[in-house]
Amino acid sequence: MVRGDVGPGEKIRVARETHGLSLSDVSNSTKITVASLKGLEVEDFSVLPGGVYTRSFIKNYCVALGLDPELIVSEFSERYPDEVGQQITFDEVNVVSTDEHQSEQLMARTAVVVAGLSIPVLIFGAYLGFAGNPETTEVIAVEESEAEMPEPASPSETIQLEPEVDTRPIVNPEQELVIELTPEGDCWVSAVVDGVESMSKLMRPGERETIRFTERAILNVGDAGLLSLKINNRTTKSLGRDGEVVTATIDRSNYQSYFLEE
Repeated sequence: MVRGDVGPGEKIRVARETHGLSLSDVSNSTKITVASLKGLEVEDFSVLPGGVYTRSFIKNYCVALGLDPELIVSEFSERYPDEVGQQITFDEVNVVSTDEHQSEQLMARTAVVVAGLSIPVLIFGAYLGFAGNPETTEVIAVEESEAEMPEPASPSETIQLEPEVDTRPIVNPEQELVIELTPEGDCWVSAVVDGVESMSKLMRPGERETIRFTERAILNVGDAGLLSLKINNRTTKSLGRDGEVVTATIDRSNYQSYFLEE
């Protein structure tokens, strides 16, 4: 495609050279392969994964160079909508427009938010009802007062410490699946959760990210050997070797296959 203006790939290349960085330097910091970085600079999408993953590569490359990632992604999307995808903004939540399923997901999420907002209103209304009944208020006050008066402790009593209890929430796989990500080194990770891009970042050692989904999660990992996973609090097998770029699709039909054999 011949254009008279400077393309976004050329802007990225100029910024990299201005900083005195080689493609290998950027690859080491972002965990994106040299071939993919070069593909972005020359705007050759045959070497790129496409869709949200290409968008994630662009964002991380721009962050590493100090460029505005949203501006460059927008330019790529305008020029190459089929390869990069169109961007739609819903209340500052960016998603990729790929099919009707994503629109249905967003509508369902909106309905849940509206329902959640209505619950505090109902609780407040119930509180006003109790406040308008002096007798009820008095009974509640008496019960609370009695409950707050502990029995005097005997000097001879021995204090027994309760055993520690695992307070992590019990996850019901019939309702949702939970993935916990923990990198052992610098590792680039992006995730598409139930059709919506939920994260795209360079994770550092000691960081922890939790992903909750009901149907499907797609993980794109820049260095599979450095990323440890748990699904529903259970440790999984490694997604790949050190330095290997891996895309993993986890859903209800296959998540148990990721577990370590006991």
